Amino acid sequence: MNYVYPKLSEKDLGFVRLGGAGLGNILFTYARAAVCARDYGYRLIWPTWFSFKLGPLLRREMDKRFYNDLFQNNCGAISGIRKLWYLMSKKRVPECEKGHGDRFDNKIIEFTGFEGCFEEILYDSAYVREMLEKNLKKKNRAALTYDFSGTIGVHIRLGDFGRVSADEVKNGRHDSALPIDWYAGVIRQIREYAGREVKACIFSDGTDEELAPVLALPAVERISFGTSIADIMALSRVPLFVASGSSFSMWARYLGRMSCICYTNQIKQKILTEKDSSFEYETDGVIAPEIGERIRDILARQKKAGDI
Repeated sequence: MNYVYPKLSEKDLGFVRLGGAGLGNILFTYARAAVCARDYGYRLIWPTWFSFKLGPLLRREMDKRFYNDLFQNNCGAISGIRKLWYLMSKKRVPECEKGHGDRFDNKIIEFTGFEGCFEEILYDSAYVREMLEKNLKKKNRAALTYDFSGTIGVHIRLGDFGRVSADEVKNGRHDSALPIDWYAGVIRQIREYAGREVKACIFSDGTDEELAPVLALPAVERISFGTSIADIMALSRVPLFVASGSSFSMWARYLGRMSCICYTNQIKQKILTEKDSSFEYETDGVIAPEIGERIRDILARQKKAGDI
């Protein structure tokens, strides 16, 4: 029997991590490992979600990004003392050896990093979603039943993202905050095409002051389900998504397969496949009429829960 272990950051002590990437990025590592365990019949070793970071504390961010309140092991993965013993005693081999388990036995295949994003798991979103939902802590499950019918989901990533000019963002500078006025303009255009004030649910790590141009619009609600994973799962259920350029938004798109609008050159990776009927669209301002028609059709099919 071989094992797979998603090592979510370099300084992983088995019960706590020191620093490391954000949730959107470490989920790539976990998802690849979970899919590998399924495909090859390996045993999954439960990852170390808990991470201590100084940055969010020093910046006084709303989400401290400790990640200890997101998941619990409901899938039979190896955890606890047994996990620590395995990590200390068994030889580890790199992820590139995952398909060669016949060459070795009783080894841990270690998954690291997030290069390639969804490349290897592009067609596995249903299984990845199943695993995430199965292992959610109870406090995060309200996100799975909230009614988003007839609404727009909007993710505005600010936090530690750089504040740069609109031209820099348009030219493809990633990990940067998108112009707030762009979000407001897209919401207005969606409503014009829909012919009604579609409710917009705003998910963001920014302050109310930073979000003022969007929050000032009618039929807008700032919403959160308390944790980053709950918000990702909630956003994955909206019928139409106005996304940021973050990996957080990428995960909502991957799990939800919904139609998405993003800023020019900010869709880092195309996620939809030939099996999907939705669209991925970029614009730095005006929404093209042909996209507007598809927006109208999407929202017309929804129960008009967002009507005012």
